[in-house]
This record gives sequence, C-alpha cells and structure tokens, in this order.
Amino acid sequence: MRLFVGIELPEEAIAALAAVQAELRGNSRRGRFKRRENFHITLKFLGEVPAADVPLLGPPLAAGAAAGGTFALGLGKLGQFGGGVPVRTVWVDVAGETEALAALQGRVEQGLAGCGFPREQRAWRPHITLAQDVVLLPGAPLWGAYRVDGKPFTVREFALILSEEVDRRRVYTPIERFALPG
Repeated sequence: MRLFVGIELPEEAIAALAAVQAELRGNSRRGRFKRRENFHITLKFLGEVPAADVPLLGPPLAAGAAAGGTFALGLGKLGQFGGGVPVRTVWVDVAGETEALAALQGRVEQGLAGCGFPREQRAWRPHITLAQDVVLLPGAPLWGAYRVDGKPFTVREFALILSEEVDRRRVYTPIERFALPG
C-alpha cells in the first residue's frame, strides 16, 4: 500500500487553490495539474507499506495528535521546486500558525521513526502542490503576480492516506484520521 500522512483541506481553501491553478494553467504551454480533490499538505510520505504493518502506524500517529492541539493556517504565495524548464513543481506555501504545523510534522516524523521509517534528510517545507512539469508561455506572469484568495482555516485533524492509481488517475483515500485536541 502506498501511504502518506497529510492534512486534508476544507472546500473553501480547495476552491481558492483551484482558481489560482486555473490561472496558472491558462499561462502554461503544458504541465501536469493536480486534481482539486488531491490538494493536501503532506506531513510525511511513507511509500510502499505492507498491509500487515498498517495497524502499527496508528498508535504513534494518535500520540502525535494528542500531544498538540488545533491551529489556524492560511494559503500563502506561489513558489517552485526546480529552476529549469520545465518547472519541476509549482506550489502554494502556507501561512498562519506554521510553528504549530512544524511541531505536528516533527511529532509525526518522530513517531514513525520508531516504526522504522527513516527521517527525511531534507528540510521540510509545507506546501500544496498545484502542478508538475510546467512550461510557462512566453511572457507569463511570475509567481509573485498570482493572488491566492483563501481565508484562514482551522486544522482539527490529519490522516493516514492511501494513494493508489484508479483508471489512470491518482486517488487519495483517508484510511484513518487523527483528531487534534481543542
């Protein structure tokens, strides 16, 4: 089973992301644009996990949830990973109580390290992927010109999410949710 731990987004945030993604798509020659139902914030990518090991993940994730509380996030600005053409990844960063978000990610990382998942060596940068392999049209606006209109939202839970291919599309299905106190 291909799994990750992530924060699902409220519909209002998804709508704001879809609007800026549509603008980006209109300014692009090509790219692989994420489906709106797949917008999320990844806390930890696990990769392939044997089905028999999935029940072992619940206790450390529940402990990580219980050690924190709810917090508010907002949508930030567009950015990119990769400096070439095509642009490897176009994303929106998050704003708001990012210290609480980083603390949650650290608890998830620490808890899953105890289950044998290696700690990520790269610095974690919270973001929401809009598109990959993007080639902008000549004269297209740069990232700072895009406005992401999203109201702040409260993060009340995170989920262990199954990622699978169905009919040649990536589908994300939460298999267990972990409520944050408060």
